[in-house]
Amino acid sequence: MRAESISKVLYPSDSTPAGQELRLRQEYFFASASLQDLIRRHMKQSGDIRKLSDKVAIQLNDTHPAIGVAELMRLLVDVHGVAWKDAWAITQATFSYTNHTLLPEALETWPVGLMERLLPRHVQIIYLINALHLDALREKGVSDSGTLANVSLIDEHNGRQVRMGNLAFLAPTR
Repeated sequence: MRAESISKVLYPSDSTPAGQELRLRQEYFFASASLQDLIRRHMKQSGDIRKLSDKVAIQLNDTHPAIGVAELMRLLVDVHGVAWKDAWAITQATFSYTNHTLLPEALETWPVGLMERLLPRHVQIIYLINALHLDALREKGVSDSGTLANVSLIDEHNGRQVRMGNLAFLAPTR
């Protein structure tokens, strides 16, 4: 019974709005705390935030920590003053992503409204990443609206959801 109670706190059901909010808060907390500690230790050792990807590799094994992509961008741009283009290059060189299942649980999505309320700066960052991604595809000749909708970071068909799997997939260059 005690283990079940602990599991409910550590792994809340996201079947209710309150459960979704708690789960997103937890995911953000763990991703942000880990990245801030990683950056603090990196800066102590090297002193150059631009060399982060030379010393650090972050492996995402599912989409639950994918908020870390937007969080690293926020930290690089807003806290460390790195230009967007350079911050995106550092982020892409730092993250790797592997997905071992196609189950819906492994392809996490979050309601845009919930993310806008809890993490407004992260939503701005995700929108900008998405706009640049879709623009790059259009420049390469992809014009089919269905294809663009399928690869967008925002699912417009299911109540406007942020597709964390698409974000995790888009981030790495390795």
